[in-house]
Amino acid sequence: MAQQIDLLVIGGGPAGYAGAIRARHLGMSVVVAEKSSVGGTCLNRGCIPTKALLESAHFYSSLASAKTHGVTLEVQDLDYAKVVENKDQVVHRLVDGLKFLLDKKEIRVIDGEARFLSATEVQVGDETFAPSKILVATGTVPFVLPSLLIDGKRVVDSDQLLDRDVLPKSLVIVGGGVIGCEFATVFASYGVQVTIVELMPQILPPEDAEISQTLTREFKKRKIKVLTGAKVEGLRHESDHVVVEVDQKGRSMEIETELVLVSVGRKAVLPEGFPGDVDPRGYAVVNEQYQTSVPHIYAAGDIIGGMQLAHLAFEEGWSAVNNMAGEPARNEWFVPSCVYTTPEIASVGLTEANAKEQYGDVVTAKYSLKGNGRAVIAGDDSGFVKFVASTDGVVRGVHIIGPQATELISGAAIALEQGLTLQKWAEVIYPHPTVSESIKEAVLSGLGIGLHSL
Repeated sequence: MAQQIDLLVIGGGPAGYAGAIRARHLGMSVVVAEKSSVGGTCLNRGCIPTKALLESAHFYSSLASAKTHGVTLEVQDLDYAKVVENKDQVVHRLVDGLKFLLDKKEIRVIDGEARFLSATEVQVGDETFAPSKILVATGTVPFVLPSLLIDGKRVVDSDQLLDRDVLPKSLVIVGGGVIGCEFATVFASYGVQVTIVELMPQILPPEDAEISQTLTREFKKRKIKVLTGAKVEGLRHESDHVVVEVDQKGRSMEIETELVLVSVGRKAVLPEGFPGDVDPRGYAVVNEQYQTSVPHIYAAGDIIGGMQLAHLAFEEGWSAVNNMAGEPARNEWFVPSCVYTTPEIASVGLTEANAKEQYGDVVTAKYSLKGNGRAVIAGDDSGFVKFVASTDGVVRGVHIIGPQATELISGAAIALEQGLTLQKWAEVIYPHPTVSESIKEAVLSGLGIGLHSL
């Protein structure tokens, strides 16, 4: 007999567990069905493990500057297997913490894959549920191109690359998006010969053009080869390497590499028998309340497309449950985007190109970190802060490339939420010396009254 509960959450990732926790706040009985591990892609195969690898890579790279600080070091060995082991320990600790949290909130988690028997009944393992509401938050998996088949040996996806405990001598990354650029940073830090092949005119296509151009220059300084406007035509497997056949604007070339990472986006994964409407790309279709075409079934997170970010998924899962309960809920935010390359990149709001499309004439302002004392002290001054504002002075976008960019962007998100103008923002005092004061400098520059800029 089907069990009656208030809410069944299918998928224990950011949207799913955030929705489950919010439901408990509202007094609902909740069951979460998760076929793999709670935390979803972010905690198990995305945000957290990649940042753990990046942290280790950054530490290793920083050893090169030891002499600047009066320290002489000799690196005797690099045990990359230990790096991977540390990544796994970080993930396990956070997964265990999340399990403990859900248990304390009296949220039952079932290990198993959910399938719809009908629009009103869902089977998970040997149990059947007839929930009043359902939240589908099953996320995405790496997209596979038919012409670039993954074999898990010489050609891998991002999930498989995370678990490899031996460094390749060379790596070709197909796709210059966030995942591709972050892995390029990791492996180049350890001396791996890295080549990025990106179909679009710039790496990180959604970012402001100046940000992408700057990252490309920094990558080249680190001997990362970047091929934009380039397409992989095919792969040829040899005994101990792969030959990647590339066409770049009509010019053919072949690149020999030990390993190929295919990182060309992700595709939605829907539960078996999902009764709601699906768009042509395979994402669940929802309205402004995160409601699918079946009124008692909601969907949130990567499964509905758009910006596939964990912090947005948290908000969507929370809002979906609020909508179920008739509580106030939002469906639009200024969503920060972060890229944990070296240098870091963070942005919120419109790019310059997007702002021009929407507002016509715009005001832009940029402040170089080469004039920022804290960045110079750290030896990490390759970057800038860029503001994009409409002609009425309202800030429409903030873009940062440089140290601590991913931490600084939160303040910019608050300012955009409040609709601040450049003039009003200029009244804020920033501490000195900090990287954050470069934000104030960019604002002043936009007003034509720069303090530490020409």
